[in-house]
Amino acid sequence: MPLPRSLRYLCVLIILVALPAFAGDNRWTINGPNGGTNRIAFDPADSSIVYAASDNGVFRSTDGGQHWAAAASLLGTPFGDLAVAGSDPTKVFASSVYGLFKSNDRGVTWSAVHPFASFKLAVSADGSIVYSISTGGPIRSSDGGATFGSAGSGFPTATSVTALVVDPQNSDTVYASLLSTAGVYKSVDGGAHWTAANTGLTAPGYYSLAIDPVNSATLYAGPGPGRIFKTTDAGSSWTELTNGLSTTYYRAISISKTSPTAILAATDAGIYKSTDAGASWAGPTLPFSATIIAINPVDPTIVLAVSSFNLLRSANSGLNFAASSSGLTAFNTQSIAVDPRNEAVVYASGPQGIFKSADRGVNWSSIGTFSQAVAVDPFNSQTLYAITSGVFQRSIDGGNVWQSFTTGLPAGSESFILTDPQIQGTLYTILGNAVYKRTGSDPWVKSSTGLPPNGFPAFLAIDRNNSSILYTGGAFGLFKSIDGGANWSASAGGLSGVNPGGLAVDPFDSRHLLTWASSSAYESTDGGANWAPFAIAADRQAILLAFDPAVPAVIYNSSSDSIDRSVDGGKNWFPMQNGLGRTHGNVFVIAPSGKTIYAGGSGGGVWAFHFARARAVGH
Repeated sequence: MPLPRSLRYLCVLIILVALPAFAGDNRWTINGPNGGTNRIAFDPADSSIVYAASDNGVFRSTDGGQHWAAAASLLGTPFGDLAVAGSDPTKVFASSVYGLFKSNDRGVTWSAVHPFASFKLAVSADGSIVYSISTGGPIRSSDGGATFGSAGSGFPTATSVTALVVDPQNSDTVYASLLSTAGVYKSVDGGAHWTAANTGLTAPGYYSLAIDPVNSATLYAGPGPGRIFKTTDAGSSWTELTNGLSTTYYRAISISKTSPTAILAATDAGIYKSTDAGASWAGPTLPFSATIIAINPVDPTIVLAVSSFNLLRSANSGLNFAASSSGLTAFNTQSIAVDPRNEAVVYASGPQGIFKSADRGVNWSSIGTFSQAVAVDPFNSQTLYAITSGVFQRSIDGGNVWQSFTTGLPAGSESFILTDPQIQGTLYTILGNAVYKRTGSDPWVKSSTGLPPNGFPAFLAIDRNNSSILYTGGAFGLFKSIDGGANWSASAGGLSGVNPGGLAVDPFDSRHLLTWASSSAYESTDGGANWAPFAIAADRQAILLAFDPAVPAVIYNSSSDSIDRSVDGGKNWFPMQNGLGRTHGNVFVIAPSGKTIYAGGSGGGVWAFHFARARAVGH
């Protein structure tokens, strides 16, 4: 006798839970692409050891920044800052919105020492005093971060802190740079009271702050826009340094520990260098913008920098740089595309470029420069499409050579790629407030009749069973076309006031749609004419919903901190967290067979999940 439908679903779920978690199979893994970081810190006693705080965890190098390995327990957790105790470098601290983390063995193992969100931090030489910027302002710990006191008085409210620095000779003296005209604030009593230390500072905001490791009365503040300011009296007065510097954004400043007169500044214009304590500057030495700079404390010829989310290394004091991010899986993923003919082949794009993997994300190679989006032609795996620096491009040789593909498009930046799965050579893109279409060798044409003229589409979706049906939406609502984009009409019954962020079409029932907005989900069973709330897993956000392309009734929900799966059309949800970090971003792609899933996002690399066994399917 056949089982009741409810029991069949239960059996399916039990089978799924019972799948073994082999490495790379039935669990999430991440192996790249490699990317950049938010903060770099050298071990002051052993400069072969370097730490990198990224949106995908904390990474450690033991060869001066040439190769990196993730702290396994922190993988997938976003970190914005880190610090190493100067006189006891076994102690390393890292700050995250999930709390303050600490290592007592030079970054080999980590533990959470405080649960409150920590955005910036600084530590005393022995690591016993920890300053942290939390939601309530600057707080101080005198027991290595285990407990913190209340926020000190006098600190400006509603302003972003960009850097904290502690006087290396007196841990009660601490400075903070602010992203406002408030400039720099200072405390001389361990953070209990704060006062302005901004006399002479004239820029609208400050992105960086550095203190001389030998003479702590000397500090440098990096403005934006502006030119570097210097104080030699512990912040009582500041002087703008003008000799050789341009007006730009000074994102980071690093001072050589062995020779404090040598300074490097990472800016939007490139890297500037001074060898006379800021009296004069040369540069920019390289014509690229940089956000992070760090000088090796023992060998100042070794410099690490971050540019366009790429980690770079110089062995000649910053004159020349080469990529140095092997193992640093913190790629800023903006899109993922799977080859529909071979799901082991996957592409990822972002500020670091376009990368390709032929083994389900285990190994990656670069095939292009900065790209907001990448797509594979559904009829020819060698034909790829990309939006690179806002320009639609095409490659017909698997990414070796790229050419502009913009004939017919007006000036502007494209922001979306959609390929027609049924009509070869038919493409769609979004440019500004309009949808454009290209068919074969014809030029692009505007296909926006019926769309609000002041609306800016955020996405495009296509019915895989009937490619003449498309959807688009954004702050102007949800619209549908039934004639290949020639005409559009509102399709938002029940979505009043909802600004959809995306839409999924059920591959087994084209009238079944899902959309999401502001962490809420909605469902239509009549092709978008009417919508009703759609329940996802409790306490989850609806960041992105997707139908399994191969198995009916299987739906995925990708939220900010979890991926959940339903095998009964959304009635019941079960987390797929095995191996997944705390965050994974908002890009989610399922291979055509449904057996391989990819997830990624800002700073999160590409996470891969492969069902090693045939998936249970209810009948």
